[in-house]
Amino acid sequence: MTDERGPVRENSRQPQTRLSVSNRAELIAGYTDGVPVRELATRFNVHRGTVREIARQAGLAARRPELPDAIRQDAVQLYAGGMTLAQVAERLRISNEAVRSAVSASGGTIRAAGRRRSHI
Repeated sequence: MTDERGPVRENSRQPQTRLSVSNRAELIAGYTDGVPVRELATRFNVHRGTVREIARQAGLAARRPELPDAIRQDAVQLYAGGMTLAQVAERLRISNEAVRSAVSASGGTIRAAGRRRSHI
């Protein structure tokens, strides 16, 4: 049993299509060229996790989505202004790790964890 992408796995709880060798190579080339994972998943009609797994199996390093410069700068300014990583992350709707990376990449120092002192 096959479809346009390659053989279909039978006797599975979920239908699974195996990408053909040429489609896998095209997916890997796209990943290497920086095509967004979401776009590759849509193009090949597979889950985003499948795209990442195929890239991992090919020996490619996992990549993190880049934050837009405006959000990165906002994160750095808010953190430098005294907000915690968690507060900045919540306000900008990004992960704590994204805030930490933005601050570190800009040359900033991550403050020690713990309670913030209240200013009286």
